[in-house]
Amino acid sequence: MKPNRSSGFLTIAMSRYYFNVYNDEITLDEEGAELADTSMAMRRAADEARNFAAESVKARGHLVLHHKIEVEDEARNTIGVVYFRDVVAIEA
Repeated sequence: MKPNRSSGFLTIAMSRYYFNVYNDEITLDEEGAELADTSMAMRRAADEARNFAAESVKARGHLVLHHKIEVEDEARNTIGVVYFRDVVAIEA
């Protein structure tokens, strides 16, 4: 964090991350979201993967564990992948 000299407050440099969804359809994120760091981007992808997984079960009664969200940085380089199987626990 760098201090903002004019206000005296600390400012955080934000980066843009993109979240491409590969489930029953492929949805490429054209807008992205500004987040503080890669860790936050991956947490957001995990949260979104859980939401998509829950929607799939609720709407269609099925869950495809190899569906995923690919996270890209500002340069559109893939920095991580979150598979639905990694964010849900299946218990018998």
